Amino acid sequence: MKKIGPGIQSFLTATAGDQDQARIALRAQQVRERYKEVLEKVYRQTSSLFLAHTNNVYIMKKNDKRTLIVYVDESIFAAELNAQRELIKLELLELFNEEVENFEIYVSRGAYKKNHPYLTEIEQNEEEPYTPVSLNQIEREYVKNTAQTVEALPLRKSFEKAMTAAMELTKTEKGKTS
Repeated sequence: MKKIGPGIQSFLTATAGDQDQARIALRAQQVRERYKEVLEKVYRQTSSLFLAHTNNVYIMKKNDKRTLIVYVDESIFAAELNAQRELIKLELLELFNEEVENFEIYVSRGAYKKNHPYLTEIEQNEEEPYTPVSLNQIEREYVKNTAQTVEALPLRKSFEKAMTAAMELTKTEKGKTS
């Protein structure tokens, strides 16, 4: 048996006693689940990235045509979805017999940009900005001395930057576990 999804509790709370609202909320959840399955098929391993940047998904009649409407938080995801628009429509039809004639993609604005229905509450709270821990003088000298062994100047500079970034990342990760 298939799981209903994480939104069921909010669905039950929001629709207690109102059958029309319950029907609409159930359909909205169904559309979100179908969209998720389609993206998992189209994008495979990277589907979670697209889902994390999806703000909302609807299927509705617009100008007498069934239209899939997707809101994302960044234009790069809108551009990629646009490139796969026909494949996504085809997968909706093949997997769920859900025929959509139009597919519209929008970049969310304002408070809607923070809506991420595919992220769990825990995942949303884990998104902390990355702030690397700076290297001390001894560590910077170590990087510089190690990089001196590379003769070509452009390559040496790149190596120095990469080594500094790697050491800062290691230091930052160690600081999180302490």
